[in-house]
Amino acid sequence: MYASQTYAQRQLTAWNGGQATTSVAVAAGIFAGVPEAVVATPFQVVKVRLQSIQHLNRYSNSLDCLRKVVAEEGVLALMQGLPTTCWRNSVWNGVYFGCMHLIKDVSDELRPTGTLAQTVYSLGIGFIGGAVATTCNAPFDVAKSRIQSEVTAGPLCAERKYHTTFQTLRRIAREEGWKAMYKGYTPKLLRMGVGGAVGITSFEFFNKLCC
Repeated sequence: MYASQTYAQRQLTAWNGGQATTSVAVAAGIFAGVPEAVVATPFQVVKVRLQSIQHLNRYSNSLDCLRKVVAEEGVLALMQGLPTTCWRNSVWNGVYFGCMHLIKDVSDELRPTGTLAQTVYSLGIGFIGGAVATTCNAPFDVAKSRIQSEVTAGPLCAERKYHTTFQTLRRIAREEGWKAMYKGYTPKLLRMGVGGAVGITSFEFFNKLCC
């Protein structure tokens, strides 16, 4: 994610006359979300099936889940929910990187110089960026999980409720209310906030070592 966003930002900055604006950071983040989603979707399908209550005791472990999904539903079932995962990841990445870039621009004169202070600064803006991004992409994450939890073929296949990203969002809002699109929000906020903080700090640290 960080590598692809950095590459995209360099290219977009060059096309933008050398100006690395917040809009460029957002666009680069959106771009980075697509390859990330392609790679992550099969793992997300397995994770969602293992965590879903409707599949309780059906799968013994990750490998067993992978084997049964492929055998019963076909290998393409591992890419179930890919468009929604693209929405989820692109929204998160765009807001995350855009938010951090904006904070850096606004607080440029206040940016610390010491190593420890810079680390704390990176952790802080990473957490804020991750928290804001999670607030924006949470509905897409819920929609993704609903789509991926449904069996698409085989003996356990039933009539599907969820098909596309926005059809799923509309159905959830209509049947359960808009608050249902933020189920699990608090633990997700903490997880992605901490992940965003540690992720950007680690990336910047190793980037300095290599450059």
